[in-house]
Amino acid sequence: MRGLYTCGVLEYFMENDLYFNYVIGVSAGACNAASYISRQQRRNEKVIIGFIKDRRYMSLRNLILSKSYFGMDFIFDEIPKKHVMFDFKTYYESPGIFLVGTTDCQTGKPLYLHKDDLGEQFQALRASASLPMLSPIVNYKGYELLDGGISMPYRLENPLKTAIPKILSF
Repeated sequence: MRGLYTCGVLEYFMENDLYFNYVIGVSAGACNAASYISRQQRRNEKVIIGFIKDRRYMSLRNLILSKSYFGMDFIFDEIPKKHVMFDFKTYYESPGIFLVGTTDCQTGKPLYLHKDDLGEQFQALRASASLPMLSPIVNYKGYELLDGGISMPYRLENPLKTAIPKILSF
C-alpha cells in the first residue's frame, strides 16, 4: 500500500497535464507509472482501493494456492482486461522512455525492462512487483526476475547500463 503515495503524485501530474518523457518505476511505482503513461486518471485508485478487500487481490489463500500472496493473474490479467480496463493503445503510442526496474536473480543486480516489454500479460510489471518469498520468480526473456527494490533499495544505478540490450533499444 506504500504505492498509494506515488498514485496520488501521479494523479496530480495528470490533473495538471504534466507528463514526463523519461519515467523509471520499480515495484508498485512501476505499476502506477503504467497507468500514468497510458494517461488513465483515477485508474490506480480504482485498482488499489477498489480491490483491497478482494481475496483474489492479496491473501494468504493466494499464497497457499498459487505461491504468491498477490493474485498476480487476477491483478495483471483479469483486472486490466475485465474490471478496470488498461489502455494499451495509449500506453504504447505515448512518447518517451519508460524503464521498469527488476532484479536479475542470477546476478543480484538491477535489470531494467523497457516500455515495449510490458507485454499482454504485464510481464515487466509482474517481475518488478514480485516480492521474495511472497511471489514466484518471473522467467522472462531468459532472465529470472524479482522485485527491483531488492537490488536498488536506496540508490539508482545508471539504468542505461543495466537495461536489457535492444531487441528492446530506445
